Amino acid sequence: MNYPSAMQAVLRLDETVYPAIMTENRTVWYSVANIAVFGILHALFSLYFSSALMDAGPSAEPMSLAARAAIVLVGVAVAFFMHAGAAMFLWVFSRGIGGNTLFFPVYFNLGISFIGLWPLAPVLAAVQSGINGTAVLLLLFLASVYALAVILFGTKSASGLSMARMSTSMAVTIIFVACFLYLWL
Repeated sequence: MNYPSAMQAVLRLDETVYPAIMTENRTVWYSVANIAVFGILHALFSLYFSSALMDAGPSAEPMSLAARAAIVLVGVAVAFFMHAGAAMFLWVFSRGIGGNTLFFPVYFNLGISFIGLWPLAPVLAAVQSGINGTAVLLLLFLASVYALAVILFGTKSASGLSMARMSTSMAVTIIFVACFLYLWL
């Protein structure tokens, strides 16, 4: 199974594709590619939307190519850190209610599921740069729900839980992370 057909199956919420990817020894590559592309997309759209805001000022100088490249690299690193943290929380909470005790299947399936976050990257960057409006917030909501659905099916395949248990695990993870971020900010 090649990358485009595998990712189409992931985006169609087909959880049977994950074991097929694993048997072909492509799990790591697909995971790394999807996380890196998400980081690049978010960083590029963040640069685009922030440069539109910075160019409005009278004393704004254009950002150098090196600074832009550094921001993109940091965006990729942040995407990998976000992935690792989310995988840890999903693994802990799915394991806590009877899921697979192995960490790496959840870790890599979550990475493969990051392709579901790609449509979220431009909308999230727009909202983070201060662009708000009904259409943007609606797109943010729809892209977030779709991304969560892709992640749900990917981690469900890895954890071996039923849909109800995996949904519970994911809900607890979201609540825990939201509370953690609230306390941190």
